[in-house]
Amino acid sequence: MKKFLLTTTMLVGFVAVAQAQQGRVGINTTTPAATLDVVANTTDPARPDAVLVPRMTAAELTAKNGAYLAAQNGALVFVTSGTGTAGTKTANVTGTGFYYYDNATSRWVTVGGGAATQRFEEIRGNVVTTSAATYNVQSTDFFIITSGTGTAITLPVLTPVDAGRVLYFFNNNNTVTANTITNTNITLGLTVMNQLRGYVMVWSGTSWVAVTK
Repeated sequence: MKKFLLTTTMLVGFVAVAQAQQGRVGINTTTPAATLDVVANTTDPARPDAVLVPRMTAAELTAKNGAYLAAQNGALVFVTSGTGTAGTKTANVTGTGFYYYDNATSRWVTVGGGAATQRFEEIRGNVVTTSAATYNVQSTDFFIITSGTGTAITLPVLTPVDAGRVLYFFNNNNTVTANTITNTNITLGLTVMNQLRGYVMVWSGTSWVAVTK
């Protein structure tokens, strides 16, 4: 009972102090200089002084994609391990570190990693080898290798925020057979890729463009 009363008294006192400070909260200080002012306790070298933001793996952050919207613009997290998933809000997560949510691009951006519009980290994903007659490129694909007798490859239709997405292709077919690359939003129309040739396709934000031929 005494512990409960003590805790209640401390909470009431904290609220009173916070109200007296006109909306400012101070930790280790009675005169906060900002909305939240954390002052280090330099008299106790055994006590760590820091601010810990939410910590989670890249996979755990990806699972929360739907939770981060306009109201969470500027949110800060620390990714403890892993990398993000292409085509999702964590596409720019490349490893351990601090990331903030940029609602304008619907992406997590590394702190100190430059402007939010630079999304070169997205050019990664799975390496796929296929011998099928047709193949639809998936959002997680990066490098597609064909090893059959000719494959009709269909590119995905992306959105403007995916501008800069790159796909690599290599024709390693068993016979002298060309592959075809097509999509309703491809600048160069039907693209033919001969045996032992490679192609690089870049999403401009509105269409796929072949940068090698």
